[in-house]
Amino acid sequence: MPSTADADDVTGEVFARAVRSWNRFDAGRGTIGAWLIGISRHVVADWWSRQSREVPVAEIVADGDRTTPPRGDPEAAMLRAADVDDVRSRLWLLTDREREAVTLRFATELTSEEIGAAMGISSTAARMLVHRGVAKLREVMSR
Repeated sequence: MPSTADADDVTGEVFARAVRSWNRFDAGRGTIGAWLIGISRHVVADWWSRQSREVPVAEIVADGDRTTPPRGDPEAAMLRAADVDDVRSRLWLLTDREREAVTLRFATELTSEEIGAAMGISSTAARMLVHRGVAKLREVMSR
């Protein structure tokens, strides 16, 4: 499991790469936030590959921060958590690109335009990747 020092190192590297490549930022291709997420994605992938571990899928939490106590009915909260775990356990069924698009959409709540900019594709292509990924997950989860 990464430590706080690892997170600090990765964060520092993201901003160092951003500063070094600022002259290549193109506002016509997307927002600064999406551009930084793209850089972050590469820095994190590089860090994990240096650790000789599998790159983890970003966690998808359906109901906010899990450290806060569940609101309302505890049974309903438990079922929501089980659903999130079920979805997370099936993400491997998606292609790498679908998994990345779905994760960016639901874990970071990016728009199609921001996902496209982060992945280097059009917003239409990003929307299609998310749509296909969600459709695959729905299909396997309805069985």
